[in-house]
Amino acid sequence: MNRLDVYYRALRQYRSVTAVRHCEELRAAVAKADRDKDALTVTETICTVDEDWIDAIEKGLGFIEKAIGEERQFIYSNGEVLPIEKVKRVSKESVEHLSRHSNLITKEKRGEHMIPDRLYSVEKLNDYAVYENRFLYTLLCYLRDFITVRYEKILALSLRYDGALRLNKTVVSHGRRLTYSVDLHDERTDDPILSERNPAKKAVDRMDLALKSVLALLSTPLMETAGKAPRLKPPITKTNVLKMDDHFKHAMELYEYVLAYDRPGYTVERRERNLAPFTDALADELAESCGMLAFLTYEHGLGLNDTLKRRFEEAERREKDEKLERRARRLEQWKRKWESGEASPAETVAELESAVRLLQGESRELRAVRSRLTETERREAQLREQLRAMTEENRRLRDRLAETERLHEREQAQIHEAYGERIEKNARALKEQYGAALLEAEKSHTAERGRLEQALLESDALRESETRALRDALAEKEAALASTSADRDRLSALNLVCEARIKTLRSQNGEHFDENAFTEQEDFNELERELQAFVRFYDERWGIAKRAIRRKLLRYGALTQKQKKD
Repeated sequence: MNRLDVYYRALRQYRSVTAVRHCEELRAAVAKADRDKDALTVTETICTVDEDWIDAIEKGLGFIEKAIGEERQFIYSNGEVLPIEKVKRVSKESVEHLSRHSNLITKEKRGEHMIPDRLYSVEKLNDYAVYENRFLYTLLCYLRDFITVRYEKILALSLRYDGALRLNKTVVSHGRRLTYSVDLHDERTDDPILSERNPAKKAVDRMDLALKSVLALLSTPLMETAGKAPRLKPPITKTNVLKMDDHFKHAMELYEYVLAYDRPGYTVERRERNLAPFTDALADELAESCGMLAFLTYEHGLGLNDTLKRRFEEAERREKDEKLERRARRLEQWKRKWESGEASPAETVAELESAVRLLQGESRELRAVRSRLTETERREAQLREQLRAMTEENRRLRDRLAETERLHEREQAQIHEAYGERIEKNARALKEQYGAALLEAEKSHTAERGRLEQALLESDALRESETRALRDALAEKEAALASTSADRDRLSALNLVCEARIKTLRSQNGEHFDENAFTEQEDFNELERELQAFVRFYDERWGIAKRAIRRKLLRYGALTQKQKKD
């Protein structure tokens, strides 16, 4: 059972449990709410393979296999004159060499046979790394890379699934407001379902078979030997074998085809399906997740896990008891019918089969319970053994502790017996000897403490007077600093006013300033400060002038009234 089957089975069982009125009402409310905002989009990638290059490779692999079967090789001889004792095999070349070099026969033998002292021995070596075999190895490497790149790309595209689900719902019902929002994106690669439904499955299987064939040919002994030699680099020289031998000629044609192939070898089409608006069945199934998430939030938010678990176990027990009661009543009814002869053979067989199935189910449950019980007993035995070992260790440690305490008490008793009286005598002598000195020291300590306390009080008074003097001096300095700061600000403002008046007079007297004058930031800021200082000076002078004018007017008015009266 794969994962899809597990989820489908779980969904069916879940929906069978939630097929009650209040759950159905919640699902219906969630399914109908904000249906215009629901969206389910599925994107599939369809690859169409150009099979012309697959045909060319499949056709050429047959000729490559036959060319490898020829096992072309270069045979060269390596000969030297060796003592007759070291010669392992006599060949035609050995006899011909001996006929030309009779001096190798240094001893004459009587009889039919003549045995030379030294003989020419030839060793023939086979070299399979000839140019044609190295060409075949290079071609197979090109084919391996050529097929692998396209095969992996086509699989990655055609087995890709993209799904997007968007839900945004608000449900208000029976004193409850539920806001549910989902934004799900599901991306899958190498999907087995898409692999079975892939329109290009036949072409993909052909590519897979061609790639395996290329790898099998590369693993042959001849190609492994050729692979150890230096690899050929383009351009390939067309030897007589590559031009005249039929197998090698077709292999050369395949090499030129692969080298000149500059297309991807496939086309890609993306198909997007939008399943909105949802069908009633789909909307109802998607609403299940909303109810479950709301339940989990409520359960863990209020800490109802233990309560719901206890209620579930009680319901399971009641259901099991009711099931056993129904089964017992059914068996009793069937027994009465059997005894009265009313039960037919078919009913008897059906009842027996039902009983057998029930017994088999109970047997499986019993085996599972026995297995869990065996595991529990095994763990209990391990815990008991650990407890026994810990108890034994605890008893042993307690015995050691009691023995240590007894030894300690015995040693204390021995020390007290041996040195107790001497220690008491020494203590009394020391007390008598140092009693007077201790009293004198206590008196001296009391006097010194009084003197130090008096000095501390005097020091505190002096510190307070110095602190007041420092605070007064600091206040005077702060006042002087404030006055100085005010004078400095006044002089600075007066200086700015003077600068402004100087620039005004220069301008009134016809002096022309450069067009770039006062355009720099610092110059412009200085000009603004002068303007502000002149405005403040103007306001201050104007206020003084207004008050002077007002006083003059008042005096003039009073004088006028006096003159009128006179």
